[in-house]
Parts: sequence; C-alpha cells; structure tokens
Amino acid sequence: MSLARALALGLVASAALSCARAPRTAQHDRAIGVHAGEIVIGSSAALTGQASFLGTQTIHGSLAKIQEVNAKGGIHGRKVRLVSLDDGYDPARAVTNTQQLLADEGVFALFDYVGTPTSVKIIDLTERAKVPALGFFTGAEPLRTPLRKWMFHVRDSYYSEAEGAVALLVDRLKFDKIAVLYQEDAFGQAVLAGLQLALKRRAMTPVAIETYARGTMDVERARETLAKSGAEAIAMVGTYAPLAKFVKLTHDAGQHPWFHTVSFVGSEAFAKELVEKQKIDPKEYDKIVVTQVVPSPFSDDFPTVHEYRELAKKYYPTEAPNYVALEGFLNATVLVRALEAAGPTLDRDRFTAALEHFQGVDLGIGKPLSYTKESHAGLAGIYYSHLEPDSTFRLFDPKAVGR
Repeated sequence: MSLARALALGLVASAALSCARAPRTAQHDRAIGVHAGEIVIGSSAALTGQASFLGTQTIHGSLAKIQEVNAKGGIHGRKVRLVSLDDGYDPARAVTNTQQLLADEGVFALFDYVGTPTSVKIIDLTERAKVPALGFFTGAEPLRTPLRKWMFHVRDSYYSEAEGAVALLVDRLKFDKIAVLYQEDAFGQAVLAGLQLALKRRAMTPVAIETYARGTMDVERARETLAKSGAEAIAMVGTYAPLAKFVKLTHDAGQHPWFHTVSFVGSEAFAKELVEKQKIDPKEYDKIVVTQVVPSPFSDDFPTVHEYRELAKKYYPTEAPNYVALEGFLNATVLVRALEAAGPTLDRDRFTAALEHFQGVDLGIGKPLSYTKESHAGLAGIYYSHLEPDSTFRLFDPKAVGR
C-alpha cells in the first residue's frame, strides 16, 4: 500500500472515530427514539403476578389501537413500536425497567405505567431525563400535585373516585358509618387520603381503618377488626383477589355491608374472583360497587368504544371486552393524536407542546380531554358500576339507587 493511500485511509478512520466520539447535540437528545421508520415507546407494567390482569389488559388495549395505526402506515411515515417490560407490580423492578428503557432501549416516551407504588418511583427519573410519560393506570395525587411537567394523565383521579363513592354512600344512601380497608402502600394511602377528604367535607371520619400487606391475601385480621365497627359500607383499596376474599369472609361472618372499590381493581378480574372463586351470593351483587373512569366497554353509545371492541376482537379475539383494556385503548388514542399533532419533525418538546394545546378534544366517549401548561389531568368525571348476574360490572344511575 502506498504511503499516500495509507495516509488517506488514516484520515478517513480518524474522521469516523471523531464523529463517533462527538457529543450528542441537545436537539438529538430531544429526538431520541425517533427514527426514519419508527417511534419507540416504553412501558413498565405488571404482566405477571397478582396484578397481571391489569398490566396485560392495559397493554393489549393500547396495542389494539397501535397495531391498527401501524397497519395503515403509521404516523407521518413512522410506525410506533412499544417496548413492554414486566415489573410484576414491584416498585424496584419498575425503576430498573425504566432505567433500561431510557438507557438501553432509547425510548422516545414512557407509556402505560400500571399502579401507584410503581409509578411514583419514576417521578424523579422522568424529571431528570425530561422524558414525556403518558397514560398512567393510577389516579394517585402525588403524580398530579404538584404539577409534573413531563407527566400526562388520561383518566380522572382517585380523589374524584373517592368523592363519587362517598356521594353515593353518604349523600344518596344516607350511611353514617363508613369503614376503610386498604393495601398498605402508596396506592392504598393515596385512595385513603381521598376518602378522608371526602368524608371531612361532610364533617365525618371513617368509623374504622384497617390495612393488609401488598401482594398477600392476609385480610383475616382486618375483617375481624372492621366487623366490630358496625360499618354500613366498607371502602376497599387493593387488587382483585384479596378484596374478593375479604367480601366473602365478611359475608361468612353474617355481615352484609355495601362494598366499594376504585377502578384500579380491574372489574373483570374482580368479578371472576367474586363469582367463580368466592361464590358470592347473587343477592349481594347490587351492593358491590366499583367506580369507573371510562365508559362501559359494552356501550353502543360512543364511536370510540365501538372502535375499541372491533379492534380488540381483531387483534385479541380470545379476550372479552373490559374496562382496563378500554382505558389502554384511550391512552393509545391520545398518544397517536399527540404524535400526529407534533408533526413529522418530532422531538420530545414538540410532543409535550402538542399535548398542552389539547383543548376540549373529542375522544369519542362523550367527554372531552384537555391539557394546559398548568394542568395535565386529561379527562374528568366518573361512572358507577355494580356486579351483575352475568359476572360483569355494568354501569348504573346512582339516582335510581335507594336503601
């Protein structure tokens, strides 16, 4: 090889090495995860374990929308790829997963995180990375107050669900003895705080409060303590299996209060536990209430609910329609619209700016979604559902309920 050729090759190699070592620009960092043909989104959710129904169905609902969008060409020529990691509803694993998504997978945004104890642990990570995070399957206040610049919610809050529950139990049914059973963690404490605030507005406090450990079925002691309170209604906070067991134990002890729990329970999994495993007396069904943050997945009134059922049947034909998957579908609907609004020159700042300009957006469910720079709350309003003989939770009008 001639000296001239060797020098030329050396210069090329040196230039390539220089480029490889060149620092990333701020603009490039804000567009991380955006490629010529795809946009990479990352999720950490419970795909196994006690809350696996919630994580799996949230992801499946989102993917039903995303896969259809991709099949039609994607968004501005890019397809959306969702990297979904399993955290088993464990906060430490959620943090590790998030670090992997940001550092190794190079995701553009975080999406579909499921649960309060897991989601609150990534607040600092999102702030430091300045990465958008959209569509949390939790209504916990610490994710909303103070305003988290990079976090955007679709569903309403647990405070709204707690107020709705107390409005039904106290204002409508005139109960004055409300007890609380909650999972001892950030999720339980978040809903407990909402219930206490709602009762305080009515100059009331819970007649009794008991806890059980997350990830266990150990509700016997709590049942014994709450039985002594004479509660007319018990607000429960937790996952579907232990709460269904608690209802059964209470009935077996000869007590028949009303029961309420929030949307996180996963109504379909909760119904299955109550009906098939615990074999609750059908005469008690009307008194088991779940507040919901999305419309009924069985509704024929809203175009997006119809679209959800059609696409869920197409991509997940063995799975029945459910509230959790519908919420995931709505999360993906908001994600897609924000990516479209951000335009073909996509980066994280354009994406969040697009979201903050959503004012009264019609999602096709009868309620508008709005964000501003001062509020990332999304939808407002709850629904009431109770257990029906067909082993589903169906919506009902609280005005029609009497003692």
